[in-house]
Amino acid sequence: MLAAILLMALLLGGSGRDDVTSLVVLRPIAILALAVALCLLPSDVWQRNKALLACAFASVLLVALQLVPLPPAIWQALPGRDLVVEIDRAAGMADVWRPISLVPYRTVNALMAMALPLAVLLLALTIERERQFRIALLLLAGLFASTLFGLLQIIGGEGNAFYLYRITNDGSAVGLFANRNHHAVALAMAFPLTAALVALASRMAEERSGALQWGGLSFAALLLPSLLVAQSRAGILVGLVGLASVLFVLKISPFRIAGSGGRTATWKTALALVMLVAVAILTVQMTASNSFDRLFASGVGTETSLRFNTWPVAVRLAFENLPFGTGMGTFVEAYRVVEPDFMLRPQYMNHAHNDFVELFLTGGLPFVLLLAASLAVVVRNYFRGSAEDRSEVSLMFRRLGAVILLLLFLASSYDYPLRTPLMAAIFALSLVWTAGRAGADRSLNEGT
Repeated sequence: MLAAILLMALLLGGSGRDDVTSLVVLRPIAILALAVALCLLPSDVWQRNKALLACAFASVLLVALQLVPLPPAIWQALPGRDLVVEIDRAAGMADVWRPISLVPYRTVNALMAMALPLAVLLLALTIERERQFRIALLLLAGLFASTLFGLLQIIGGEGNAFYLYRITNDGSAVGLFANRNHHAVALAMAFPLTAALVALASRMAEERSGALQWGGLSFAALLLPSLLVAQSRAGILVGLVGLASVLFVLKISPFRIAGSGGRTATWKTALALVMLVAVAILTVQMTASNSFDRLFASGVGTETSLRFNTWPVAVRLAFENLPFGTGMGTFVEAYRVVEPDFMLRPQYMNHAHNDFVELFLTGGLPFVLLLAASLAVVVRNYFRGSAEDRSEVSLMFRRLGAVILLLLFLASSYDYPLRTPLMAAIFALSLVWTAGRAGADRSLNEGT
């Protein structure tokens, strides 16, 4: 079931918009999977993951509470509601009960969106570490497909049939996503994911270790130019972090790489570097001549400029609506009221392009405190789990999950990757790899 829902997320969950047709299929499947997961989760898994699951269900509860209607006297006393109060009085609606959320249907959408990652979290906790390898392999196959789609999108030009979503970054490589930044983050994840799976597969089939290593290297050679043609500036930086994280995932010291295998290893390393550079140069030459124009673009109308001008306004608005925020998913309407005149343009700001700022604005202090508590739980469980289960499979997956969470953390500081169903599912899966303590872990300890 976990494999099936992850596959559905890969096929249907690449857009962060709430009006894409694919959600008509994906959302009911996610809710059904969540119901099944709640019934199947063993009691010992509940006990061993009390803190992690408490944080997960607390997030759902906080969103739901933002939809509870409040008496007019209480609602009108909330900070940041003055404009709506004046409108209500002018329209003769001063006695209407309203929820904390300024735009309830947006918050309902946010609540429904949580079904998929929560289902993935619960289902993944029922699977022992060794079988997580198959799930990770499916994820890697999906990222490989996204990479190929991205290259075909660039080669085919704007508006070709390989773009899966109507509202997308036409002319850029977006893969299975609608947004080039999200595609670039997926490519960054593929570096540590490939390294971990190749390392684990090589241990399970030592006679084929050489072929597996060269296969992983070939995929890495495809990822590097794909990052370049994605035309995501921040994505390239996150991709470099993902590439560097391979050393942490494999627990390799950079000072020992060149001399760890004598002359043969040195030649292999040199050949690998030459191959990666050659493929990158070849791809650059074959792609459109304007592929890198956006990477070096600057000015008032660029995305970077818009982000830097949006963040201070959003933070100021967040302080005006403390402590409860404007309601999850309400950024568009809340920001529109205070958007500076010099930033007005035909397109609207769909998000703050910094999920921490947007979380502060829409969720207020309760969600900020929950985020801090959740980070503490994940860090504690990472070290506790690493000490309890010393098997190589478990340790490898914990390091891999931690790296993917770090990449998503970095990407969320300039964009909104976790608002796409696919990225939310990968986030939940990485939480289990990093901080989960499945009941089956005991059998691994006994067999180690």
